[in-house]
Amino acid sequence: MKLNSLIWLTWRQHRWPIVGLGLIAVFAILSLWSIEALDFYMNTSMPIAGFYALMVQTGFGALVGAFWGAPLIARELEERTYFVAWGQDVTPVQWLRGKLIVFGGLAVLLGALIGNGDGFTGSVRTWNSFEANSLLQAGYAALGLAIGVLIGLLSRNVVTAIAVTIVLFVVVRVVLAVWVRSFYWPPARVIARWEETPVVPDRGLELGHGYVGSDLQPVPSRGDCMTAVSETSCMRRANAAIGTYVDYQPIERMVWFQIAEFLVCALIVAGLLAVVFRLMRNGGGWKPSRAHRRLGPPVPEPTPDLPAPETTATPEPDADPVAETGEASDPAPQPVSEPAPGEQATSGTATAKTEG
Repeated sequence: MKLNSLIWLTWRQHRWPIVGLGLIAVFAILSLWSIEALDFYMNTSMPIAGFYALMVQTGFGALVGAFWGAPLIARELEERTYFVAWGQDVTPVQWLRGKLIVFGGLAVLLGALIGNGDGFTGSVRTWNSFEANSLLQAGYAALGLAIGVLIGLLSRNVVTAIAVTIVLFVVVRVVLAVWVRSFYWPPARVIARWEETPVVPDRGLELGHGYVGSDLQPVPSRGDCMTAVSETSCMRRANAAIGTYVDYQPIERMVWFQIAEFLVCALIVAGLLAVVFRLMRNGGGWKPSRAHRRLGPPVPEPTPDLPAPETTATPEPDADPVAETGEASDPAPQPVSEPAPGEQATSGTATAKTEG
């Protein structure tokens, strides 16, 4: 089967999820672009459409994974229609490759369009609008799709795959945003002595602060100063530090951080899809037993008839020769024949002469 045929088949099978999620993405794109273009909304408050558009932008990758990725293999395995889908002139790997070309291309395209606005700052970018980036949103969309496909293959149940996909996507996004994103590059540091106040450059992302010793390295706070009314005054009176510091990421690094996070997403996607294709190539638990190769309810297999065991025939007793000839054991009475009339007279005369 050619690639064009697989693309057409994918559209025929999944056109309603594609159209539905596409309409949601178009709504978000138009809302964000309109808010970006109109400064009036920026001076007052964001309209409700912009709020929902931001929610779509934040969770677009989860929607892609839940409605496109999770059912892709899980539905075929759950409904056992993969016998037809993968029993034609395409292998499971070719079938999956054709599906991913369609869904992956659409997900990346819509994600890139959604990431082209944030509804807050217009052309002025800050760290709050970090995720309003076309490259980054494309990576999130591909990440959600890859998570959904793998979970669908492992769970083989559509509802379970959707739920687990959303949870895992949220976990990955939180880990990237909270514990990874700020440290793609070592933070910059501004140090100020007691007479000064540390000033973070404009639009810089503050990461942490503390006290520095005479070697300009961070020092921990004293235990008694932590319970004091003014911790800074206590540290200064005790000569435990010579000033304070603030770690931050300058705004100039944001573009490179966005590229770095996209590469992290791309590496995760590559690893997940490699696992999926390996499982599909080697079976992955979807190869059924003979009893599951029917599309209807399972029917018990008939038990073959076994030949009856041979038994030694018991010899029959010899037949009675009398019974064989039809004669009874007791002789039958012989019929008495009556004499003729002439014979009766002769017999009577002879008897009379004898008596005389």
